[in-house]
Amino acid sequence: MVEKVNLSPINPHALRHTHAVMLLESGVDVKTVGDRLGHTKINMTADVYLHVSGKQEEGNWRDI
Repeated sequence: MVEKVNLSPINPHALRHTHAVMLLESGVDVKTVGDRLGHTKINMTADVYLHVSGKQEEGNWRDI
């Protein structure tokens, strides 16, 4: 299907990453996103995903 519509292939990890960033950019809190991704520590979510978005202010997750 990807070839039929002339798109670049995307792997499941990239979809997971995109999903997480979109949630954060839409205002979902870091803890909720981390829980959804199965992270046991909020730092993991913050370290991996918060820097990706220019819309996120690093440090907000510490207030949770």
